[in-house]
Amino acid sequence: KAMVGGRNYQKSQFNRVFQAKRQPGSIFKPFVFLAALMYGGQSGTRYTPDTVLNDSSFTWNYDGKEWHPNNYNNEYFGAVTFRRALESSLNSATARVAQDVGIRRMREIAHRMGIRSSLPSVPSLTLGSAEVTPLEIAVAFSTLANGGVRTRPLAVKLVMDQSAQPLEKRDVRVQQVINPQLAHMMNYLLKGVLDRGTAAGARRMGFTRPAAGKTGTTND
Repeated sequence: KAMVGGRNYQKSQFNRVFQAKRQPGSIFKPFVFLAALMYGGQSGTRYTPDTVLNDSSFTWNYDGKEWHPNNYNNEYFGAVTFRRALESSLNSATARVAQDVGIRRMREIAHRMGIRSSLPSVPSLTLGSAEVTPLEIAVAFSTLANGGVRTRPLAVKLVMDQSAQPLEKRDVRVQQVINPQLAHMMNYLLKGVLDRGTAAGARRMGFTRPAAGKTGTTND
């Protein structure tokens, strides 16, 4: 509907919508869970909202290095459901899912949904360490809202002359990138983020409309 790239165009022409790359943090996690629902785990696990995950401290070894994902305040909850791990944005449980699903599939899903920036094949990608633009995230999340149909955003669809004759026309390009059932399942899970999870504050402040979403924070 609208693109707001800054507070004052006279002071700065830098458009933060498509030029500012920032770490998305935890709003990247839905791509991890989406990949799990779509592909399952390399261990043979078939993930559902009720699959029980292990939310405890662990070390992810890769390329001769070690990565230790930590939960907020170093608080761990042991056995949790797939649904609760997403609703409560549990880093450790999410990283375990990503390790099982595989970074390659996680990256593939993110790009399929609308992320165009390059995504490094490192474990911390799971928690949103790769920099992307607000527009990319908006496209990816709108793909879920659209039932799995990705659209490329347009700033100008039609240019006409003074006689209302078209000089240039651009069509909206759409593509079904995930099946509607899978999109519906993710939307159902992301509704829980507002109803019971990390975004429940929006409900407490009086926002009552049907909504799905994800909170996002990043270290420092």
